[in-house]
Amino acid sequence: MTASLNSLIGKYINQYGYSDVNPIGKIIGIKGKSTLIVQTVKAMISSDWKPEWMPGGFSAICINNAYQRWEFTEEDHHIELRYSKQFLKRHKVEDHPKSYYDYNF
Repeated sequence: MTASLNSLIGKYINQYGYSDVNPIGKIIGIKGKSTLIVQTVKAMISSDWKPEWMPGGFSAICINNAYQRWEFTEEDHHIELRYSKQFLKRHKVEDHPKSYYDYNF
């Protein structure tokens, strides 16, 4: 499994929860057979994007929800994550960090 994990170095881990997505970090190394060393990534909504609301639903609907823009910063903090089938149920390894907040949920 370690040989296949080496191909993940440089990719990003994003956590998916219902309709929201949060970046965890960038894979910078492998420890043992199934542990990833991850440099954490912080996401902040871009200052040039603001939600636009219109009446509807229970109170209002964000009409530009699908057009969110985020800025990502790699932090100096590192964490270790165990790469397993259970881990992959809520996480994806992707080429870029992703973030999404569902204002309409």
